Amino acid sequence: MTSPSAGDGLPDYAPVPRSAFGPALNEQGYYVGRVERNLYWVTDGDYQSAFLTTPDGVVLFDAPPSIGGNLRRAVDEITAAEGVTNTVTHLVYSHHHADHGGAAFLFDGDVTRIGHEETRRLLLRDNDSARPAPEATFADRYTLEVGASAPSWPGAVPITRRITSTSTSPTTTP
Repeated sequence: MTSPSAGDGLPDYAPVPRSAFGPALNEQGYYVGRVERNLYWVTDGDYQSAFLTTPDGVVLFDAPPSIGGNLRRAVDEITAAEGVTNTVTHLVYSHHHADHGGAAFLFDGDVTRIGHEETRRLLLRDNDSARPAPEATFADRYTLEVGASAPSWPGAVPITRRITSTSTSPTTTP
């Protein structure tokens, strides 16, 4: 099938702009880019993931199987450039679908998996070794002590208070 031309009485189609194809992939088949400060995104041209680097480790958001091992390469590339650890400490599931978490098994060991309580229920139901169920859910109450490791980007101000949150009513306490 060809596009109609002006000779057929129909207007020519505009060419697809280069930007619509997304960023150029490297030789390994992925692109990693900075969103802001220490937040990065990774794509293989179809699926995306994101990760946050910290002095204590990396927080990974989703692990699509199509990107798979390239997530590790992207994390290694960026953390080496930033001079921080490449240890993935947390993996956050956006939801339970295999196309978003099918490479989660690549990040085992001391990784804390986090997801919605329904995501946990469905992953337990699916019993897929590639997508281990989250140990923590957004409904769980958790406390994060911040301030020991101040952010390293320019202009960052260390947070020196205790943050306590729940899925229904996040609060901060001094």
